[in-house]
Amino acid sequence: MSGLRGMLAPMPTPLTPLTVVTGTEELLVDRVVRALVKSIVESEDVEVQQLEAVALGTGQLTVATSPSLFGGPPVVVIQGVEQLVQSDSDLDAPLAEVLGYLAAPSPDACVILVHGGGNGGKAVLTAAKKAGAVTEATPAPKKAGEIRSHRRQFVKEEFHSVDCSISPQAIEALLDAVGTNLREVAAACSQLASDRGESGRIDEDDILRYYDGRAEVKTFDVADRVIAGRTAEALGLFRHARDSGAPVVLFPAALARTLRQLALVATAPRGTPAAQVAAGAEIPDWKVKQVMESASHWSEDGLVRAIRAVAEADAAVKGGEADADYALERMLITVGRSRGR
Repeated sequence: MSGLRGMLAPMPTPLTPLTVVTGTEELLVDRVVRALVKSIVESEDVEVQQLEAVALGTGQLTVATSPSLFGGPPVVVIQGVEQLVQSDSDLDAPLAEVLGYLAAPSPDACVILVHGGGNGGKAVLTAAKKAGAVTEATPAPKKAGEIRSHRRQFVKEEFHSVDCSISPQAIEALLDAVGTNLREVAAACSQLASDRGESGRIDEDDILRYYDGRAEVKTFDVADRVIAGRTAEALGLFRHARDSGAPVVLFPAALARTLRQLALVATAPRGTPAAQVAAGAEIPDWKVKQVMESASHWSEDGLVRAIRAVAEADAAVKGGEADADYALERMLITVGRSRGR
């Protein structure tokens, strides 16, 4: 029976001698590389070497990919191949080393080439493709306007992977609190998931409680209140946030973004599908109705006055005026007075 069980045991995953991992998002690229290495390490007793493409010396890859003393296939991860450009004479030796290896890659080693995006390293990518390399691409937003949408989906998937759910409103509050840097977003998701309650669900109140002291949250709260016509509340919250050390430059930025969303929703042609309006304004679908309700209290002239006031305040806090707090309070009052039909 033991012999039969051995015959029925799953076969080891075939070794992939050459893989190219591409992407501009460092976190996503790192995750793919770790997953590839883990799939080999779990099935074999292997030695993993991390090398920098620009620091490669002559013959180094031949040595690194030689059979291991421990019997497993050597695994070599070469970072930064996008830096190997043919126009730089200082890189002639590293480039020749990589291209020489790709001309006759070892079938008994696993080499992972990491390309961080851009136009560099074209010769390496061409040679790798000719050598039969498997390509693992990590999609990332190419336009600034797509980043927020990409981060929303990322947050959703991060929580789903640990059997935790998060509401759309909570996702927006989280991104407002930590920004869109992917590593910071991932760290926030991990921390929140580990601290989740028994329900296993994260809502907006959880985010606001968790990040109560974050300056970014305060600035968007100020913007929301003044847009809604609650100017006195906005001024009070602004003064509290400033006493807590919130940077002055964040307030015009938050208000400018909120007004931009309001203007884009308000000027959308009648009958435009909510999903299309949301995409144009870079807001989630569920928020369209809420922004439309706010927009109904604003005229075109009022929006123009408000946007102008924010632009003037932004210039003031960046050096145009000595008293930045006064300039920001004037901005909030002007925006509040601009509301109304």
